Amino acid sequence: MTSRKHTLNMYRFRPVWAVLVGWALALAGCNMWDKPPTHSVGHKHKHVGVEEGTHLRYQEPDRYTWQYPERVIKALKLEPGMKVADLGSGTGYFTFRLAEAIGSSGKVFAIDIDAEMNASIDKQAVAKQMDNVKTILAVEHDPLIPEKVDLIFSVNAYHHLKDRADYFKNAARYLKPGGRVAIIDFREGAFRHFTARSVLLQEFKTAGYALDKSHGFLPRQNFFVFSRAKN
Repeated sequence: MTSRKHTLNMYRFRPVWAVLVGWALALAGCNMWDKPPTHSVGHKHKHVGVEEGTHLRYQEPDRYTWQYPERVIKALKLEPGMKVADLGSGTGYFTFRLAEAIGSSGKVFAIDIDAEMNASIDKQAVAKQMDNVKTILAVEHDPLIPEKVDLIFSVNAYHHLKDRADYFKNAARYLKPGGRVAIIDFREGAFRHFTARSVLLQEFKTAGYALDKSHGFLPRQNFFVFSRAKN
């Protein structure tokens, strides 16, 4: 009788166990280092919990030790009044830093294909009273930026995009004259998901861009700035 009861209990709780294991695997995601920053240009990370605030784990201080956000923002040479598209904005790690850099006269479009991520940014924007942040629900092959911008900026999302050369060739229509694209993505050997330096450079060349600047101060990522190639 005891054995039968144990068997019934085991089957009764198996669905819960399966859910927990699946959730744990989702949390592991593309993790090699401590906790990777969230990104969902090419796919969605549905384990994010906006209501519970668990999404903010991607903004914990340990990321600061290798992401160097202040140095990144400084390297972008932003000016007040600029318009910036934060492509794959996730939970807004860079979104609000960008918004501070361009001031109230500028605008940051937080671009993501995941409505849950956008909801997180909307909630934070209200709390921070930052009216210069606007979320955009994009689609997989198009960022759907509502107006031309000075900069398209993307961190740790490039390796998830499909048909990347075509994606950025098409995205060029969202750039103002003289506009730039800044890409930060994990380098080979630093993370489970990455884009090889040579591949990224070749894809942007194919898309019709020229390399303006390569920054080498990030320990885990490549950091490139591109502009449209002159014909």
